[in-house]
Amino acid sequence: AGLRDGARVVLGLSAAVALATMALLLLLPDPLVGLFLAPDDPDRAQVIAIGRQLLAAAALFQLVDAAQVQALGLLRGVQDTRVPMVIAALSYWVVGVPVSYLLGFTLGFGGPGIWLGLAAGLALAGVFMLVRFWGWSVRRIPAPAPVLRQQG
Repeated sequence: AGLRDGARVVLGLSAAVALATMALLLLLPDPLVGLFLAPDDPDRAQVIAIGRQLLAAAALFQLVDAAQVQALGLLRGVQDTRVPMVIAALSYWVVGVPVSYLLGFTLGFGGPGIWLGLAAGLALAGVFMLVRFWGWSVRRIPAPAPVLRQQG
């Protein structure tokens, strides 16, 4: 039960940080992009408009990346590394990269499409890794031994 509870806490904290970061990226894109631009830059409005699109894609990326990273960490913690490596490689290279190319170039979404494609690969990896953790890895861990207390 301890491992399961710890995993829930880790996932909850990670989700909270990811959601806070998402909110920041979605609610304050103009000031965030503006930090990197001179106030009198003639291209400022155009750069901020592009940055707004990229930060929206980055916001989604935050959530799926957090899930994938935490799932991978949980699996490492129970010494389950080979299958997650295969899951990651297939998700990134067979799904993420082709979807990035499709969205970014073939369908013409540019930079945001590339980021959304990468997020699709991360999301797939995260889902499969979480399923593996909750459905298989966590069940292999023996229950903790009861603590014996001395009378005295």
